[in-house]
Amino acid sequence: MLHSGISISTDTRRVLCPVAECEAGYNLKAAFPDFPQVLQQWQQATAAIADTLLTESDISYGDAPLQRFDFYRAEGAQRPLLVFIHGGYWQGGDKRDIGFIAAPYVKAGISVAVINYSLAPQARIEDMVKEVQACLSTIAQQAERLGIDVDRISLMGHSAGGHLAAFVAAQPGRMPVQAVFAISGVFDLAPLIPTSLNKALTLDQVRADALSPVLQTGPAQTRVHTIIGELETLQFHLQAAVMANCWPQVVAHHVVPDTHHYTVLFPLADADSSVCRAVIAEMNSAGRR
Repeated sequence: MLHSGISISTDTRRVLCPVAECEAGYNLKAAFPDFPQVLQQWQQATAAIADTLLTESDISYGDAPLQRFDFYRAEGAQRPLLVFIHGGYWQGGDKRDIGFIAAPYVKAGISVAVINYSLAPQARIEDMVKEVQACLSTIAQQAERLGIDVDRISLMGHSAGGHLAAFVAAQPGRMPVQAVFAISGVFDLAPLIPTSLNKALTLDQVRADALSPVLQTGPAQTRVHTIIGELETLQFHLQAAVMANCWPQVVAHHVVPDTHHYTVLFPLADADSSVCRAVIAEMNSAGRR
């Protein structure tokens, strides 16, 4: 993993990873064995805000069991909306673990939707993309009831959710997305093919390329921020660096000090942190452009 003082620069347009190093670079629960303790902290923080900030839970956007989202409503009408997509390598995670992320944004006047989606191996990544799009459509249809401005919807995703946020924003014919905040995202999926993570994903080179945001044309009207923990694995630093090479829409890259793949979410839920303030500033400025 990287430590303070090490910087990453690359001029490639693909994430290069020798096969022998892919497992160590992408098996994050092995790289950061404190994940069970961090998960417990996430869950406790989510429970702590539920009574005061969770407005509505398990809003349906489809018939499948995981096609649901939780809504944290900011005061007022026509509020901007931040849609949060959880991580878990497209095969784990749950909105009930991660709702704590909403707190500083709701208090800043930004409503938050935290979504679930079907998981591998029962669903393919292509299905998850369609589900996120369906969720956004449902939110747009219920915009008046939810008190949101459909012209000020932004996506934030962590890990696999960072991939989904970027990929969905780039699709032609989509509803407009003001900003994407991709946290420790996977933007070139090819390095996952030789890893144990691919047992559930069943990616081959053709599908990995088709699903990789670095090989997509970036969303013309969307401002993209990449966010990463300083102590992430080298591969995740390279993922962000290559994304910046490929998408001119990447307007900022935030390296969060003293955090890794899982702990990076805590500063994003802290109104006093610089990265949280940057997200709020971006969303507030969107309405004035």
